[in-house]
Amino acid sequence: MDLILGLACDGRAYPDFPGDAEGALHAAVVGPSGLIDILEVQLGLTGPRGAEAVRIAAYAAKLRAAAAVNGDPFYAASFARDPWATAKALLGWRDQLIAAGWQGEAIGSPRLDDLARAESAGPSLPAGSPDRLCAVLTALLDRPAITIDHIHLVEPRQVLHPPYRRLVDQLERCGTVIGQVSVSGSANDTDLRNVQTFLATGSPQALQGDASFMTVEADTALMAAEALAEWLAAGTEEELAGTVVVSCDGDTALLDRALQARGLPALGQSAASPWRGALQVLPLAFAASWAPFDAKALLDLLLLPRPPIGRSAARKLARALAREPGTGAAAWDRAWADLDADLAQRFADHPTAEAEIRRRRDRWREWTTGGLYNRLDGIPADAARRIAVRVGQWAIETDAGGGDPLLLTVAGAASALTQAIDVLGQDHLPALLVERMIEQVLAEGAQNPEHIATAGGLRCVKTPAAIWGPVDRLIWWDFKGPGDRVPTPPWSQAEIAALIDAGCELESPAAAAARIGWGYANALHHTQTRAMLIRPALSAGEETVSHPLAHQLNPLLQPAGGKIRWTAERLLEDAAHDLAGRRLPRELAAIVEPPQALACWALPASAVAKLAGRKESATSFERLADCQMRWMLLDVLRLSRGRFSEIPGPDQLLGNLAHEIANRVLQPGPVADAEEVLRQVDAVFDTLLSAIAAPLQQPEFAGELAAARTRVPAALAELARLLRQKNLEVVGTELDREAAFANGLDVLGRLDLVVRHQTHGTGVIDLKWTRSANRRRTELAEGRALQLATYGAIADPAAGTPAPGAYYLLNQRRLIGPTGAFVADEEIEASRSMADTWNDLMETWRAWRDLAVQGVALGTGLPQAADHFPADLGVTPGEAPCRYCELTSLCRVTQEAN
Repeated sequence: MDLILGLACDGRAYPDFPGDAEGALHAAVVGPSGLIDILEVQLGLTGPRGAEAVRIAAYAAKLRAAAAVNGDPFYAASFARDPWATAKALLGWRDQLIAAGWQGEAIGSPRLDDLARAESAGPSLPAGSPDRLCAVLTALLDRPAITIDHIHLVEPRQVLHPPYRRLVDQLERCGTVIGQVSVSGSANDTDLRNVQTFLATGSPQALQGDASFMTVEADTALMAAEALAEWLAAGTEEELAGTVVVSCDGDTALLDRALQARGLPALGQSAASPWRGALQVLPLAFAASWAPFDAKALLDLLLLPRPPIGRSAARKLARALAREPGTGAAAWDRAWADLDADLAQRFADHPTAEAEIRRRRDRWREWTTGGLYNRLDGIPADAARRIAVRVGQWAIETDAGGGDPLLLTVAGAASALTQAIDVLGQDHLPALLVERMIEQVLAEGAQNPEHIATAGGLRCVKTPAAIWGPVDRLIWWDFKGPGDRVPTPPWSQAEIAALIDAGCELESPAAAAARIGWGYANALHHTQTRAMLIRPALSAGEETVSHPLAHQLNPLLQPAGGKIRWTAERLLEDAAHDLAGRRLPRELAAIVEPPQALACWALPASAVAKLAGRKESATSFERLADCQMRWMLLDVLRLSRGRFSEIPGPDQLLGNLAHEIANRVLQPGPVADAEEVLRQVDAVFDTLLSAIAAPLQQPEFAGELAAARTRVPAALAELARLLRQKNLEVVGTELDREAAFANGLDVLGRLDLVVRHQTHGTGVIDLKWTRSANRRRTELAEGRALQLATYGAIADPAAGTPAPGAYYLLNQRRLIGPTGAFVADEEIEASRSMADTWNDLMETWRAWRDLAVQGVALGTGLPQAADHFPADLGVTPGEAPCRYCELTSLCRVTQEAN
């Protein structure tokens, strides 16, 4: 067997295999892991591999056991605060030492001796890469027969990591012939050759700008991708075969879109990410199990593309959770009743319908309303194990043998977490520890399964050190810094000296820097014809920095200036461009003016037909009065922005909570005194908080919740005092009312609070939780309190006249209404009475509706719309009807800049 060995060749490498033929037998290109795999098979050392999370958990158990005996190791304080992060860091130190030749024995240095004590304490540590390497080195001491005839090194032997240099030396003693990959470079006297000479000798020679070596700069990564795709498209299909793209950031999605738009093959390099949809099931399943209940975590779990319960069931529960964020509210119970009805209908003819329905319901409830555990006290290990097993089973069942890489990654992560919990040996796992463990099992993430390479001559590698053979054309995509960092050793000079005396050879920072620098230059040394280094000034919205290789080449690049530098934005200026030996033709695109704002819109017959039989509400009246177009789209045609479900903000949650508490304590009949109301509020506050406003219990809303605990009871107590002072009785809260009026106007609404006076009759109070009273005061003064007018009109349809109304501002504890309203404590001089407002509103509705029936809709925010207003509008649009409108891009009141 003949091997090509490179430190960066465990992933994609170029060329794929040795030789010039279309394939190779008994030959391969491998990295250190690949070589160890081959040797383990030949030496009979294969065995199960432990996940890194299991190794960290085992090492944490070893550190705990060693600390219990030793008493005060150097890591005791940090281990007490964050055992997982401490164990992870120390395991990295330990693996570095093992790879360097440390045998796990005490050598007279305090910190190293503490690690030596941990090595022999606690459970056995699953073998990692350094342990496997040491096992192979030990087996090779007997010089067994190895069927590896030749190994050609990509890096010079002196550049290799010391452990792998020892491995190569040992293989050489076993009879393997060790050689070096040859580097030919450019054969002609070109700029590329001068760059290669400079990198090899440090002797600068002026660059002439012969297009063999170019740097391409762009303002953005998008423009850089367009320029590179144009250059590749300008070449022949044969020229693609010798072109290699280096993409160090591991993701070519942006570049691939530009390539495929021009009919070129996609490179298909996708960065592994732990944030892909299915991978979120594991962290969200645990996040929904901590107290206080995190409604957002459960909502995110239910809204995943592949939720762990039935998609239809998940959507119904998500809607209930968004409406009343908690799992003890009426909306949540109604959602479960709907699910039970759906299951009963689905399994009506099933032979074991009852058992099947119970099984599914129990499984869904386990995902959504399982136990809640205190973050500091932690979750019992058995409960954490059950959650991990449940996630793993879901992934396997959902995959059903399909081989979905995301689901298999989830199953593997859940299995690793289960093993880590067992190995860790703790009865209770605090939230921080669980989150660290989940972060570890998902650390490698998963690549985008839909982003794949397509057939074609273009090749891509992730690192320049993975190129070991001749390359016709090299393109270094996203040539930006900071590049690979030189690791900082955690050992003092005295500890390093003690390790050297013990036969432990660590790589020095200077040697690491030399190895990294060699890898940067390697790709250019293998380039035969042309090299292009492409750097965007901005990447993912962040300003980029120069690559270390750019700094190294600066003595050549700076004097050459524009001879070798090309700007991608030139493509937007001229008809043709010359870049790196290719002509890039461009066609002038005709500039088309975007559609202009339109005040008057013609409605199709299907839209007009929807006006028949509809019922208005206070909210639809407000939209109609401000903009007929908005009313037509949102209320008549039911246009939606597409937001499915989201947790309301703190202000809305506080308002909902206050409304529901008022509904509980303000029962029909005489109003209790303030002290009794305070007692009743205190009795139901926490229950309703958990049921419908659970997000307020999260730490980020601690201030709002603390204020609400004071303000909501005080507001309701003050409301009770005012009602008693005015001799008002409660008719009801949250009352549904519906009434029919002239011209076919039907109105429905839900009234917050309806009261009655023995003399004055019925009144309406609308509860508002708002930061300022200014808006409501202005509405009353201008006679535009349309909500109050609507609620008053439908509060008691048999009365014939609208009932008086007032706003109760919970946050400010003020009961405000128009002059003469018996329900108001603070009267505001209004430009028209509530009855006049309602009459004007009905006339306004009739005028706008008649215009819509004629097939016309107006965007009232546009200046020219006033020319089309109906003549008899009782309520004219406000001064700024578009301020809070979400449809301004539809009617084009506002337009994005070109």
